[in-house]
Amino acid sequence: MNSPSNITSYFTRKKLIIPISIGILTAAYFFFQGFDIKAYNRIQWTALSSIWIACAFFMVVTRLLGYSYRLIVLSNYQLSWTQALQIIVLWEFSSAISPGIVGGSAAAFILLAKEKKINAGKGTAMVLATSYLDVLFYVLAAPFLWLFVKKSEVIPSHIDYVSGLHIQYLFLGAYGLFLAWCILIFIGLFYKPQAIKMVVLWIFKLPGLLRYKNKVENWGNNMVVAASDFTNEPLSYWFKAFGGTLIAWVSRFLLVNFLILALGNGASVATIFAKQLVMWGALMVPITPGAVGMAEWLFGGFMGEYFANMQLTNTTAFVWRLLSYWPYLFAGIVVFPVWYNRVNKNTQP
Repeated sequence: MNSPSNITSYFTRKKLIIPISIGILTAAYFFFQGFDIKAYNRIQWTALSSIWIACAFFMVVTRLLGYSYRLIVLSNYQLSWTQALQIIVLWEFSSAISPGIVGGSAAAFILLAKEKKINAGKGTAMVLATSYLDVLFYVLAAPFLWLFVKKSEVIPSHIDYVSGLHIQYLFLGAYGLFLAWCILIFIGLFYKPQAIKMVVLWIFKLPGLLRYKNKVENWGNNMVVAASDFTNEPLSYWFKAFGGTLIAWVSRFLLVNFLILALGNGASVATIFAKQLVMWGALMVPITPGAVGMAEWLFGGFMGEYFANMQLTNTTAFVWRLLSYWPYLFAGIVVFPVWYNRVNKNTQP
């Protein structure tokens, strides 16, 4: 695990150069591709459109509050709302500048370790618990939503050169990995942490995986620490934490629904949710910071049917990222010195 003293390396202006550069170039490419100013004449703006946009902005807030509430619950209410909000903003900032598959977990370990009331073991447990709850939501939501929608309504026939069949296989593969991860973490956190650690270490002795052995061993040690921390937590503890997870993820998905209602031709809530679940599985794979490029491309492929033309699709994709991705790049730089001064003040004798 990284030392808390290295925390400043995660939150510098230099860290913004690559994601902002890629983000601006990507946004410009999709926005100006086949640009036609007349396309905006198809928008029928009404008072209801303004309400939907306001709802979209509200979803940004409720997502942040949902994640913060979950962190407060997982800390056994040792964190205040102010502390939790600061940590979540910085956590999201780290995720925004990291590849999708990496996320902001590395920074999260350090952020929590710097909090006076959160010891290293508790911080480790909280980060693993958030990972488990996020994946648990995905694993439960996907089959539930598929009860209400048809596959043909969710998976497009193709996205450029990628066929609908390939998209389906990619989704099933991602879902299988998330399900396996969820089961692994469940057993490790609640039943046999030491056994899971040994099994995973054995797997990573195979040729080609041996170079990751030290990182996996550290992960296994974290699992054992986390399991001991959660031993005596009541069921209500997990219901509350999952409730925060539910609020955050529903807000994330409703943001897109409200934008489509404002700028598109209406939307089926269940279908849009299901489409985003498929998209989210793919967005964990990209190697670009914050899945820049892939997110905009997938949005057009999955959501294009709800708009009168491609220009409106690309514009809505831009607004979606403007609300869900870009704010954390700049909020992180603003919040970091406030958080840093607070935790250092708390640790002074």
